[in-house]
Amino acid sequence: MLSWEERIAEFWRDADDADPDRMRIQINQILSVGECSDARGLFERASLEDFLGEESAAVPLYEASLSEGLDVDRENQARLQLASSLRNLGRQDDALRVLNEFEFADEYSSARDAFAALALWDKGDGAQALLNALHAADPALGRYRRAIGAYAAELTDDRQP
Repeated sequence: MLSWEERIAEFWRDADDADPDRMRIQINQILSVGECSDARGLFERASLEDFLGEESAAVPLYEASLSEGLDVDRENQARLQLASSLRNLGRQDDALRVLNEFEFADEYSSARDAFAALALWDKGDGAQALLNALHAADPALGRYRRAIGAYAAELTDDRQP
């Protein structure tokens, strides 16, 4: 018999948005077992609505899951996914607030910078979007990290009054 975590992992591994009603039934069945916290259940439902392109349904679920108190890893994920959903709803300022008002774990900092770059681009701030994108790329730059960092610093210097 699979554990609750294994069932949720299997659900996401096999996720297919072709039949949203079936997916909602499946997630409800998994969550009905009661082996997860209310916060985690809200997070999983929010993630499903997000996956299905129903960001307006996902946002309040993400917010509720954060209010209920998620573990550290899920809190990082929920804040990133909330910001992405807000951005997709045209609420770039709210997305940026979510991304900037939380200290993300190191493993999520590149994703935070990438989502911020997208929101900034949508707002028409291409220079800051580029700067954020360069920060997001930092872990993958290898031997070019110093050079790209210097160019990013020049972008910052050019923006100073």
